[in-house]
Amino acid sequence: MKKIYLILISFLLISCSFNQTFSNREEDKKDAEEISQKFFWELKYGGNLDTIYNLFGDKFFEVTDKEKLLQIINTTQNDIGRVEEYDLVKWETLIIKGSNAKSEYLLVYNVKRGMAKTEETFSMEKDKNGDIKIVGYRVNQDLLNK
Repeated sequence: MKKIYLILISFLLISCSFNQTFSNREEDKKDAEEISQKFFWELKYGGNLDTIYNLFGDKFFEVTDKEKLLQIINTTQNDIGRVEEYDLVKWETLIIKGSNAKSEYLLVYNVKRGMAKTEETFSMEKDKNGDIKIVGYRVNQDLLNK
């Protein structure tokens, strides 16, 4: 009978997940900001496509190929203008450490470009190597208030 109890307790402990959750920590925001700042720096000064592509994760490229990303960048740069300045206006982070670990980041920027302003949103996650990668990128422009 004692063996059955030991086995049941063992299964109970094995099936439990132990996680520690952190939401909206400043240090996590700073880690994610490094990635978006590298992206904006490349758009503004660098233009090295390989460096830009390396900022994006495999999840992004499952949905959007490199040619489509280049088209988004070129269309935005040519039609709206080059990045002049950018300000972080909203951010959220969720870090879970433990048996179900994950790290998610959301950064929203107001971006002043040559001819208009845009709102640019970055969704990021840590990959299996522990590197933060962009998994979603969206550019919104208010056409009524140019």
